[in-house]
Amino acid sequence: MSIVQFYFLFPALFMLHELEEIVWMPSFIKKISPQYPNNQILSYYTPFAFNAIVLEQFLILLLSLFLSYQVHNYTIYVTIVIAYIYHVFGHLIQTILIKKYVPGLLTGIFTSLFSLFYLKNNVPINLYWYSFFTLLLILINLVLSFMILHQINQKANTNKISRRKN
Repeated sequence: MSIVQFYFLFPALFMLHELEEIVWMPSFIKKISPQYPNNQILSYYTPFAFNAIVLEQFLILLLSLFLSYQVHNYTIYVTIVIAYIYHVFGHLIQTILIKKYVPGLLTGIFTSLFSLFYLKNNVPINLYWYSFFTLLLILINLVLSFMILHQINQKANTNKISRRKN
């Protein structure tokens, strides 16, 4: 498989990882929420919000792949793939800290190892450093997305309550 073929395969690897999270995250959140009652991040989680964010990130990934293909330059796309690999360490750290399996760890490890196999000899070392910046942008996007969807959800719930009173 060529490196460009791998780039086109990566969205499927990404979604394999995300599907594990989509399936197991609701029960995981339900189990750990009582242990962390004041955790604002957990209070923002809803399956709808999580799935909407997964869709948004998948569309960004596909758009970056499409644009990279159009201009024949995969630099930014590669930093996204590497940032994905880095994010798996977050799953590992969370699993160690809370002493429970965090959904996405297993598929994250397998897909990251597969990705590293194709990237290792095809990517300049400096892109591994630039990928930390890409990861930061992804994390900011993730937090902002949860906050925005939380606000939308609160407004929708407020409107439902006010309609019931009328």
